[in-house]
Amino acid sequence: MYASFKKLRVAIHHGKKAMSSLFEEDLIVTTVDQTAGAYLSVPLSMPKRWGNIFVGGVASALTVFDEVHTLDPEKGLQTATAIAMQSAKVGFPSIIMSATLPDTFIYRVKERIEKNGGKVEVIDVDNESEIKSRKKRKVEFINRANEKLTADVVLKETEECKKLVVVVNTVERAQKLYLNLREKTDCPIVLLHSRYLEKDRMEKERKLEEIFGKNSKGECIFISTQVVEVGMDISSYVILSEIAPIDALIQRAGRCARWGGRGEFHVFGLPKDSGNPYAPYLKNLVEATISEVGNRGVFTLDWQTELELVNQVLSSYFEYFMDPTIFYRQLGELARAVYEGSRAKVEQNVREVFSCDVTLHENPEALEPEELLTLPRIRIDARVLSGKVEKLRELGIRIYKLKENPLVEDDTKRYTLAPVTNKEDIYPFEFYVLSGASYSPEVGLVFNGFVPDAVRSFEPDRLKLDEIVSKAEYKFERETWVEHAKRTLHMLDCYLIPRYYYAIKNFADYFGYEYYEFIDLVRCITALHDLGKLNIAWQEKVGWDGKVPLAHSDKSDVRGLPPHATVSARALQPYLESLFDEEDLLKAFYLAIAHHHAPRAREYRDYRLIPEFHRFVEKVWSVPRDSIEAHGSAGRLDFTYLDIVYENEAYRLYGLLSKLIRISDRLATGGVSYESIFSV
Repeated sequence: MYASFKKLRVAIHHGKKAMSSLFEEDLIVTTVDQTAGAYLSVPLSMPKRWGNIFVGGVASALTVFDEVHTLDPEKGLQTATAIAMQSAKVGFPSIIMSATLPDTFIYRVKERIEKNGGKVEVIDVDNESEIKSRKKRKVEFINRANEKLTADVVLKETEECKKLVVVVNTVERAQKLYLNLREKTDCPIVLLHSRYLEKDRMEKERKLEEIFGKNSKGECIFISTQVVEVGMDISSYVILSEIAPIDALIQRAGRCARWGGRGEFHVFGLPKDSGNPYAPYLKNLVEATISEVGNRGVFTLDWQTELELVNQVLSSYFEYFMDPTIFYRQLGELARAVYEGSRAKVEQNVREVFSCDVTLHENPEALEPEELLTLPRIRIDARVLSGKVEKLRELGIRIYKLKENPLVEDDTKRYTLAPVTNKEDIYPFEFYVLSGASYSPEVGLVFNGFVPDAVRSFEPDRLKLDEIVSKAEYKFERETWVEHAKRTLHMLDCYLIPRYYYAIKNFADYFGYEYYEFIDLVRCITALHDLGKLNIAWQEKVGWDGKVPLAHSDKSDVRGLPPHATVSARALQPYLESLFDEEDLLKAFYLAIAHHHAPRAREYRDYRLIPEFHRFVEKVWSVPRDSIEAHGSAGRLDFTYLDIVYENEAYRLYGLLSKLIRISDRLATGGVSYESIFSV
């Protein structure tokens, strides 16, 4: 409502609902892994060819990291604080929020950011009564670590309470408990975990809000995993939970008597008949939690007690990860993720739960890649899939991987389908097709066995397919090179420069430029970004008449255009070198041009600019004739990602410049309106 009142565009963007195609909305509600992927030029839910647009989105924004206690302290927390610290150095604000972080982490992060030139303010809630929902709430923590959380235990609890929440630590145990209970009771049961199609998960969440929401009525046994810990506004006066690290338990207990009153939070031991009963958590954190809560017996879980437990159990654990060596090693890993363009590397910098997308189809080789892309997806832990490769093969279940080419240009294929032959072929944030597994809207994705109402194949979404095909077959309007350059510059002036005034001003101040002097440099590279299209080989492909060079052709059979962006950068290199004394600035502007179609492009082909090319360039921007290299033999660019990712300020500037050029270019192509880019 507030955003609507302020006329702000808002997008929800996560693995199962990626609404922001360009990270260009005013407010983007997303996850830390999506944020990290965007910052590292490896968008997790969008094509890699748009990567540097996403860099610009994060590099020039206010970032808010909420519920950061859920992040791995060695990876996700380090990544979030690194982004915040790097933002502070260039003058962009960040907010880090949590109720269950140990004091040692908070003040060590404060010290680190301030040491690097940023300013930090710590805001605490000292009095629990300041929070209305907790003022009249009393939850008893009941330690039942000597018992196991079985179907019979749950049924016994339902004799006194017909509406309760049950939380277990793994999907397999949750599915097994659900199936056992379904055979023993007529009480309604709802199962929710991470391995559902988005539509089924949304339907379950809607149903759960009706039963467990504020002022709701009805009976239900709700069985869940960690998905209940964050983002679900539900409450039950009785919660049964397996033991987990203290921060996870506190989050689960937050769903107990959520809006006041008395509640009971029962904590049970772990089964010993599984390979790793502590999964997915670390054994030492679970055992430290068992020791700490065991010493307290039954106790009231109030605000002060929660903080004491967090500090007792987690302080030494977090203290270890605040070692500067670990932090700077993490910065190196972030740089490596950028350079390699690896979604797996991004995920490894965020959390230990490496997720990937899977879908089901019994004959995926019969489908085109575009059809496979429209199949419904389920997100799972890639390590789980990797660990099941051998078993699935024994069951006759085949696994295929749809691989994306990160260096897509005009003349390369975008996707290929390949069979997975061993567990080393499974990587996080890739897309896999399972042939022979099953899915049930009630139980979710099932690897072993078949349950009622399950299916083995999903069907392609024809509406999405038509949209993909129509985009691929989009017919450009005939447009001269000069017309397109001027239109691109016009879009930059009208839409992007006013919108990003604050960000551009920050960078101008940081690098010691007057604002309008810096703007002139941005306008220069925007006007000349397509210089490589003046290559004779490119012009001949699009039907050049030998007189007026084109930027786009209306020919329907144009295929195999030679890459032009890297040629633009190479031809302009002498001119750019004359503009900048500082090499980091040169790299940022140079790579923004070179990467305006393929962020990881490193090479250029033989080129020769058309005769009298300078006459057309002069109509757009004044460049000394001898500052453009009119021809060159194929080679590698003098600069690549590796030359810039270790320089925070230059890398952030590169991201902003890439965003400004690419969106201006997109708006100028075919007369697209600024508003329409949010629906593409």
